[in-house]
Amino acid sequence: MKTLKLVAFMVFSLVLVQPSFSQNSTKTTSPKLIVVKFHADWCKTCRAMGPVFEDLQNKIDGDEVLFIKLDFTNNKTKNQSTLLGSALGISDILKQNDRRTGFVLIIDAKTKKTLQKLTVDDDVEAMETKIRTLL
Repeated sequence: MKTLKLVAFMVFSLVLVQPSFSQNSTKTTSPKLIVVKFHADWCKTCRAMGPVFEDLQNKIDGDEVLFIKLDFTNNKTKNQSTLLGSALGISDILKQNDRRTGFVLIIDAKTKKTLQKLTVDDDVEAMETKIRTLL
């Protein structure tokens, strides 16, 4: 009897949760911008930009911006970053930048063109302004 009550409760819970989940999952958006941090653990500039990049993600949260970090620290992370770049259609940008690190690129998600380069000289407010201007 306890098992039957437990199963009934679980089914009832799923029924209550299901409509809410399906409503949220039908709304899909594509990013307008891809913001890519070119990173390596050994790069001092990258380490300095780390907290700024995280703050930027928090400030832009909810907008149609995809934030990614391409990690060129070692062969394994370089390979994964190259695969991710290929999957996103930005392989040409990776080749143009020759796996350099210590900067952030703002890329148009549709055209795959670089719109803006952000550096350690830009504070989080300047970065946010540049991104919001491009949205």
